[in-house]
Parts: sequence; structure tokens; C-alpha cells
Amino acid sequence: MNRLDRLNGLLRQAFPAATFHVFDDSAAHAGHAHGEDGDTHYRLHITDESFRGQATLIMHRRILAAIKPETDAGMHSFVIERAEAPQ
Repeated sequence: MNRLDRLNGLLRQAFPAATFHVFDDSAAHAGHAHGEDGDTHYRLHITDESFRGQATLIMHRRILAAIKPETDAGMHSFVIERAEAPQ
């Protein structure tokens, strides 16, 4: 299983009702110091009802806690581009 699949699994486990998309931007970083091996750069758009009324900092902390196994395993970049409750 690759890192993208693992990230999707971790996020689905933590936010089972969420709508999200994880973008793999690793290819755009090939040749950079932290991009040689691929599976290094990701960004996220996520919408989940559990975010309603929460500050952005709290949402981001929850997301980062969910993906901690991958950051601990050496993932270089994970950008939370959009985290919100449904409109």
C-alpha cells in the first residue's frame, strides 16, 4: 500500500462521514532534497460536519493527529488547503 492509500485510510478512519480529496503533489517536487523518493508532498481538501463551530487551528490539529503515523514515517509536506464544515 502506498502513502496516498494510507493517508486516505487514516483520514477515513478519523472522519468517516467526511468528503475529502488528498492530492499527491510529489511529482512536482522531484529533484528537490525531500522529493527524490516520491510519496513526500500532499495537500488536502476536507469537508466534515464535525468541524462545525470549530476554529481552524482545532480542525488542523485534528487532521494532523489523524495522519501522525505518516508524518512520523517521514512524509515531508502535508498542506491542509481547505478544511470546513458543509455549507
